[in-house]
Amino acid sequence: MDHGAPATYRLSRPASPDEWAAYHAIRRRVAFEAGETDDDDPDEHAPGHYPLLLTLDQQPVGTIRVDSLNDSDAALRLVAIDPARQGEGHGRALLREAEAFARDIGCRRAVVYATPEAAGFYAAAGYAEDDFDDNYFGGIVQMVKPLHYAGFALEDADG
Repeated sequence: MDHGAPATYRLSRPASPDEWAAYHAIRRRVAFEAGETDDDDPDEHAPGHYPLLLTLDQQPVGTIRVDSLNDSDAALRLVAIDPARQGEGHGRALLREAEAFARDIGCRRAVVYATPEAAGFYAAAGYAEDDFDDNYFGGIVQMVKPLHYAGFALEDADG
């Protein structure tokens, strides 16, 4: 085991063909059922949509898409950790990095649409169930978390 420098996470938009390939490969293995493809999904390139690749020491481990919504919410979509790397804490790191990204683009609240199986993970990360917004159905749980900045919620900054 290397006891040198600590591991470094990086969340960024895929920039090279290899990074896009890694992004799509993780998404296919985790988020899509057989027969579906996402490689040419126009939502990936829509304004306000940010497909992001999480790397650990330059090795791809996860993906997420942060969609900036009109009401200062950030929808965290298509969350996926490479199955070979699940259970190692990368999901928590992915959420932490995605929340920071959302704050940086001016969002005040993160929204996820979780399966019942994933709701406990999000609850442990500070998300709470919220009223359903009618965009999703079929057992999906809408969960929200205020995004904090400099020790206070951005909601509190307005007064």
